[in-house]
Amino acid sequence: MSIKYQLRVITKGIWRDLITYSRYPAFFLGIALDMISMTIGFLVIGGGYSFNPAVLNVTGLTDLDVFLFMMTGTVLTVFSSIATWGPLNRIENDIHYGTLEAVFVTPTSRIGYLLSTTLSRAIISFIFFIPIYIITLLTAGALGNPRIIGLTLLAIIITVISNISVGLTFGMLAILFRQTRILVSVINMLIQFLCGAYIPVQGFAIIHPVIGKILQYLAMCFPFTYCFDLLRFFLLGERYVTLLPIWLEFVLIFASTIFYVIIAKLLLIPIERKAKKEGLSIL
Repeated sequence: MSIKYQLRVITKGIWRDLITYSRYPAFFLGIALDMISMTIGFLVIGGGYSFNPAVLNVTGLTDLDVFLFMMTGTVLTVFSSIATWGPLNRIENDIHYGTLEAVFVTPTSRIGYLLSTTLSRAIISFIFFIPIYIITLLTAGALGNPRIIGLTLLAIIITVISNISVGLTFGMLAILFRQTRILVSVINMLIQFLCGAYIPVQGFAIIHPVIGKILQYLAMCFPFTYCFDLLRFFLLGERYVTLLPIWLEFVLIFASTIFYVIIAKLLLIPIERKAKKEGLSIL
């Protein structure tokens, strides 16, 4: 299949998703209210809450950085739906309406089909990312610093790319196993708490020497962990102590992104087999 044809599949899929989402204003209102409530909540928490002094010491943070730490988590959490709810909702809708069958009985790119869904969700996420990002830069006093803006945007682009690869994998799982909503919900919670969106992964071992270490190693299996770490390092500077050396975090993000794409390609094999023998519609 030519690259030109694959690009056509992807662009048509993105356009379809954007048109579909535009018909439901409540969808956009819900995301906006979620972002506003989290920002206000963290503003309140950041003013009256602090991490364990030992956790602050191991991360290089101060009490004044708590709100900024949580806001950086919110900035990247905006894009978590690329890997979780975006692919799942699209596939569930296509199974319900029978359009998923058409993807597997026509000579179209299966990966392109899922890629269009994750990309359209990324475009929508960017709309809500901009105000949260500006607030975070204002809080850090870095709105006029082109170097910090450039580096943080680099971290965000890397996050989007890694989320897209994870989204491909979970999209394939949704097609293969159908009832994956609970699994996706758990993954979404892991992104927010285990991977360091609102709690420093570096401090897990301080909270509990055994369980904390296990959780820390588990968090290191996900690219989200390093994405949160890189954004905070670029925003706060060298006083922020990263989980691993910066170069190694870049390598691990790249490796895990490739890994999830390979897993998605491997999962496509049994899905193709199932589509030929049984079909993909829910009877």
